[in-house]
Amino acid sequence: MKRPTKEQIRALPMYSGLNLQDITIVENEQDAKQAFAALNQERCVGFDTEMKPIFNKGETGPGPTLIQLATDSHGYLFPTRFKCAVTAARKILNNEQIKKVGFGLRGDKKSCAISST
Repeated sequence: MKRPTKEQIRALPMYSGLNLQDITIVENEQDAKQAFAALNQERCVGFDTEMKPIFNKGETGPGPTLIQLATDSHGYLFPTRFKCAVTAARKILNNEQIKKVGFGLRGDKKSCAISST
């Protein structure tokens, strides 16, 4: 799928963002169950990953350290240091009924091995 043009992006309605109370950090089994239940009801979620920066040429990173999935009204942060967070995110990412959308995902997809298992 192609990235939208600058004109197409400018034509989109302005998004005011989320408030802090609308963001959940998934750190335990209960958070993971709630996040999965909420996201599994969606037809489309925003998707992004974050990695620790690499400062040395030729060095490779360990992969994503944070997986972000969001609806238009709530964001879920899945730190990869928590197994329950990775498991819940993997289930959503592997659900073919949910469209995952985002910009600049080529590098994320390449480094994000969690969606393939």
